[in-house]
Amino acid sequence: MTAPELTLQKAKESVKVREHRASDFLTKDEIEEVKNSNIRGKKKSFNEIDAYIAEIIARFGYNTYMAWKNGDISEKTMVRYVNAERAREARNRVTIEAMVYACMAGANNPTKGGFMPKSLKVAQKILNTEQKLAEGK
Repeated sequence: MTAPELTLQKAKESVKVREHRASDFLTKDEIEEVKNSNIRGKKKSFNEIDAYIAEIIARFGYNTYMAWKNGDISEKTMVRYVNAERAREARNRVTIEAMVYACMAGANNPTKGGFMPKSLKVAQKILNTEQKLAEGK
């Protein structure tokens, strides 16, 4: 009594595996609804103007936005206010970023060739950009 010879090919032929997807269980109308939902989800729902308006509301409040929208505050003045607020925020951030840079500089050692790692150069560049923003430039 010997067992029949089992090979990989025979095992593949005997097993029929069917993979199921979500679309196998949905009606045609539900599939269309999913497709439309996916298309809507891929579009960007706001533009730069919406982002600017949201920043004004977040930084200064809805009443300031309404005053700007009604013309009580000119566009030029509002741009100055937003830039000043961004600079103030950058001044608050730059101290912490400088501390992180200093810690990072202490932890990085030059390579065998005598060059500093690129991460330190990138951090220096970011810190310089933030300092310029903090100065209002």
